[in-house]
Amino acid sequence: MKYLIFALLLFCVGCAGGNVDAASTLQQRAAAGGRIILPAGTITLACGEQLVIGKSTAIIGAGRDLTILHDTCPTGDTVFVDVTKPANVRLEELTIVHDGGATVVHLVGGHHGEIEIIHRILRLSNVELSGATNCLVSDGLNQLFIEKSNLLNCSQDGAQIASFGVTLHDSWFGTNGRNGVTFVDSSVVDENGTHFAGFCSSCFGNEYWLNKGHGLVYQVTNVADARHVGDYIDSNGDVGMVVNGVRDFTFNNGWIGTNQGGGAIIGDSVVGTVIVGNTFTNNFGPTLRATQTTGPLRISGNSSSLTHDPCDGQINGGACFDLNTH
Repeated sequence: MKYLIFALLLFCVGCAGGNVDAASTLQQRAAAGGRIILPAGTITLACGEQLVIGKSTAIIGAGRDLTILHDTCPTGDTVFVDVTKPANVRLEELTIVHDGGATVVHLVGGHHGEIEIIHRILRLSNVELSGATNCLVSDGLNQLFIEKSNLLNCSQDGAQIASFGVTLHDSWFGTNGRNGVTFVDSSVVDENGTHFAGFCSSCFGNEYWLNKGHGLVYQVTNVADARHVGDYIDSNGDVGMVVNGVRDFTFNNGWIGTNQGGGAIIGDSVVGTVIVGNTFTNNFGPTLRATQTTGPLRISGNSSSLTHDPCDGQINGGACFDLNTH
């Protein structure tokens, strides 16, 4: 069966882009760019067979859990995407498992702002990533989209993101050894000398759950203006959400519950922090602790129930208050 799948793979990658020899390997075809259709089945990648993509490329499987890329190399990145030059890269309808390697998908590239950023794209749609140290690592002034996907069972984070202004929609980041998603500073400095950080410009309907550390973390010092609407932070081993260093932060109409260290800790922001319309429930620690000494702070319309700590809400280390009446 494995040999039949391999034969089908060679046929598909040979016919997908037109001008590539039918005997091309998946690695060669990915490097050449173009549209690659993969059949159902498991495709094993050994050391020396990992994918490096630097051109516009679409790798499309038969469906998540139907097409599986299995990386057996104990080091490296299964898929390395470099958008230093403009490229539109898509990974769709497949599962990628990396047995103990550094990363499943690694995105780099982009240091120009304004129009240039929108020509450097990685889109993950209906994929599952698992098994590496960190499922996904990204950096640069590029557009990263993760939609209807699962990032699971990595020994550290589901994702470590330093891409500027990412989009996360309807995805699950769970059962990872540390955090579901960690946003960090970018190594990129643009032509004007501006330093950037990873942050979510459009995040909704995501689930950060059952991670051994936190569900969602911002640990940044550079420009980050985060927006989360309707996200779920559920049953993590420490505080559900921890936010430090952002320029401004919004978490609205979400759900934060059953986290072992408490609900959320929100640090100071310059432009402002908005925490509105959320449900906090069954957290085993303070529900919400916020610091705001610089910009405005708005906490309203939240509900808190099944508390396990005498301190529900607290601002700047002051008196505790009931979130239901704040």
